[in-house]
Amino acid sequence: MRATPTLPAASKAGQSLIESCIVMALICLIFMGVFQVSMIFSAREILNHASARGARAKTVGFNHWMVTKAVRVASIPNAGRLIEPDFVNEDTFLRSEIAGAETGGQLWERLLRVTPSSLQYNLERARIPEYLAAHNWPRANWVLNYDRWNTVQWEGDYFTAAPDGTVSPNPMVHIQARQDYPLVAPMHRTFYAADNVPLEGEAWLENHYPLYLDDRNW
Repeated sequence: MRATPTLPAASKAGQSLIESCIVMALICLIFMGVFQVSMIFSAREILNHASARGARAKTVGFNHWMVTKAVRVASIPNAGRLIEPDFVNEDTFLRSEIAGAETGGQLWERLLRVTPSSLQYNLERARIPEYLAAHNWPRANWVLNYDRWNTVQWEGDYFTAAPDGTVSPNPMVHIQARQDYPLVAPMHRTFYAADNVPLEGEAWLENHYPLYLDDRNW
């Protein structure tokens, strides 16, 4: 009988390396897909929250401009990079901790003992009330703005027009917030053909303002 040829040890090692690389690439691809899907679900929940904030603003009698600002503020997590005011988010405390730690484990233990903070969050928290008090778009955009804020749109259903032209408020306020949410995970086109996915959130609240306010459907 003829002996079965065997591969040299170096060839077997090379074959194992190639197979391992293929498996790791597939695992990374699946992980990126799961990561992107989790971001999409989170973004949709944020739009539901933005719709609820808009409905709450309308049900107490705020006009269209105030509802718009309430929806936009609630959708900040979906709004992308802060572009106004111009701000460089450099945490001097974190930099000093990184420079003083000898190992990654030591840095981890140090940071577990401190209360986390964010300079950008503190800036946004200070600017949001001023943004909500702005009387027009130029003032509002000067106070606070994000590069994807304009992708968040909303519409409401809170009154009904009769054939004779009279308008009556609905018993429920219905607000829908929409956004073409950008896909940022690497290789997302492996799972989805476009770079954006349309998302929608909505909320209903009982209409209170007709009890004490006639807003003339502004």
